[in-house]
Amino acid sequence: MKGIKKIVAAALCGAAAIACAFGFAACTDGQETGDGDFSYSVYMPDGAPALSVAQLMAEDMQFGGEVDYNVVDASTIQTYVTGNSPKADICILPVNLAAQLLGTGESYKMLGTVTHGNLFLLSKTDDTQITSDNLSSLVGKSVGVVNLAAVPGLTFKVVLSAADISYNEVGSSGEESKTAVNLYAISASEVGGTSYDYYVLPEPAATTMTGRLQSLEFVGDLQELYGGEDGYPQAVMVAKTTVIEENEEFIGDFISAVEGSAEWLAADTTSMQTVVEAVQSHLTEGMKPTFTAENLNAQVIENCAIEFVAAAECKQEVSNFLVRLSAVAGRAFIAEDDFFYGYIS
Repeated sequence: MKGIKKIVAAALCGAAAIACAFGFAACTDGQETGDGDFSYSVYMPDGAPALSVAQLMAEDMQFGGEVDYNVVDASTIQTYVTGNSPKADICILPVNLAAQLLGTGESYKMLGTVTHGNLFLLSKTDDTQITSDNLSSLVGKSVGVVNLAAVPGLTFKVVLSAADISYNEVGSSGEESKTAVNLYAISASEVGGTSYDYYVLPEPAATTMTGRLQSLEFVGDLQELYGGEDGYPQAVMVAKTTVIEENEEFIGDFISAVEGSAEWLAADTTSMQTVVEAVQSHLTEGMKPTFTAENLNAQVIENCAIEFVAAAECKQEVSNFLVRLSAVAGRAFIAEDDFFYGYIS
């Protein structure tokens, strides 16, 4: 059977080679050679990452070739950059996942960060604003965290660890600690409907829930708690190494467009309906959109902290964040120098 598969594979390769020779198929990784004659696929999870390229989708930017934009379920994003023939030529994904899957820089390189944190602390029992000065007041309290095992939970643990505050993941035993912050893994639908003292969740869910439940209030900003106004590198944009090598002009143009998209998104002249439609029109069929005309506004966009920062400029920031994530996750997230596009050691 293996021998037959090898023969079939060889035949297919030969057919592809003949097709390439006569111009019937794209012979390079996601690109057909020629002046502006290329085709690339861009994948991003729904939510804040999708907002970072909203203008590109709204204006259907093709960069002289063909660019296909895809907004997918966040839980599936890694499938588009892994395997023998990954679909994504450009992809946006969480920084820890990018480092874990692509950190060597062999198959993909990081072009830059696109979001810098959209996590907030909410409460319906206490309206005291939580800052670095009174963070210890959470000790002994219960905190429901949406996506406790992923970036939201890991980031909150990083914030607590940096302040030398212990945390306790409350599992099925239900045993809470009086000397640590008690963390519960919850879904977004449980926010406000349970008896936790605090909640950690991202935008736009945070604004949606405070609008739905008047007793629920914003009481903390994890970006500021992490270390100031700049937040932390949350979602990054990567591109196939082969695409970078074959079409660096396109990569430069794409980066410039993403940089401009952040300004477009925050402009008074950009309507929320335009943004919503841009994202929704590229959603995977059957998906329920994160953003709607009811939950997207200027404040939510500001809270999503969208800004493109080139990989060479944010390398140290990303490396530092990965070290902190690794410490609380109990696993190493490593990005080598070669992973950072444009970085020269």
